[in-house]
Amino acid sequence: MILITKDNLLSFIDYYHSFHDSYITNINYNIKLSQIEIIIDVYWSGKPKLKEDMTYETNKTKIKMVFNDVKQCNNKEIFLWDYIRKAFMKYIKIKNEEFICFASDEKEPLIYIVCGNIEYDELKD
Repeated sequence: MILITKDNLLSFIDYYHSFHDSYITNINYNIKLSQIEIIIDVYWSGKPKLKEDMTYETNKTKIKMVFNDVKQCNNKEIFLWDYIRKAFMKYIKIKNEEFICFASDEKEPLIYIVCGNIEYDELKD
């Protein structure tokens, strides 16, 4: 698994195009470990290529994100048709402690998680 840090956060979110058009397919909670794992079907990743038929090859993939040392979490009921328009990821301070925040949208998120760190990995079919 790869740790998301201040140094790679921007390149991570850019590489996955802010999870635009992606779907959260699974959320697993481990209360005892203060950990949440989500699986996202990512529609856009890397650099899209224009194909001969003038459509884009979007490099679809699946990603697992593990949120460790969870401090806050909230999610709405998520349906099959709910997709991410533009995810929000940023380091934030709460009571002089620094955390990383992930939200499926900045204004009206389906899910938001504030935690100590995030690890991720692409899943192969």
